[in-house]
Amino acid sequence: MNLGIRGFPPIRVSPFFPWEKKTAWLTVRTRQAFHPFHVTTRLCLELFGAWKDRLFRADTRFLDVGCGTGILALAAVKLGAGRAVGVDISASAIACSRENARLNGLWERVFWVHGSLEAIGGSFSCVAANVPWTCWENLGDAVTDRVAEGGALIASGFQDIQAAVMERRLKEKGINPVDCRQGDLTFFGVPPSGSFTWCAVLAVRSPSHGVPPPSP
Repeated sequence: MNLGIRGFPPIRVSPFFPWEKKTAWLTVRTRQAFHPFHVTTRLCLELFGAWKDRLFRADTRFLDVGCGTGILALAAVKLGAGRAVGVDISASAIACSRENARLNGLWERVFWVHGSLEAIGGSFSCVAANVPWTCWENLGDAVTDRVAEGGALIASGFQDIQAAVMERRLKEKGINPVDCRQGDLTFFGVPPSGSFTWCAVLAVRSPSHGVPPPSP
């Protein structure tokens, strides 16, 4: 299936249907990893597309926290990031990410780590974390601490009912939201949280390194 991200090159994800075009800007097999068709992944990619000229350059060091299929790290290097690291506690997710890197000819540009954030040292000019809200509650500081001075964070995996808390916590860490996207995911019945709406935010560390709005 084609993700069909607005303003983004075609991304083909499994399951692959025989009537679809076999060529795509990025091809992703999901295996047992978190499926990128979920609205949170799509929102992150929307932010990538809107801000690509500011976020992804040859000197960009990109970190994908909870990488799953590896789609965000792979998209980052395809958009111009010099190097990327993907980390996940799931061995099957890392195996899936490695397979997708090989599938797209990006094996040498992304390094995959099976483990927690404690296994990752240093800071990164761009960090993406699309992880469940429970992870943000328990590991949020570890994620934000990886954002370099003047660096950017793309955060998702939380809903509109948690957005105010997320924004406050980011600001407390000196990371200021500059763009927030929302999208709905329809269920049969009311979801456990009571909300259908998911969010993704782009935030920048230090107001002195603010990022100007993307061109229309």
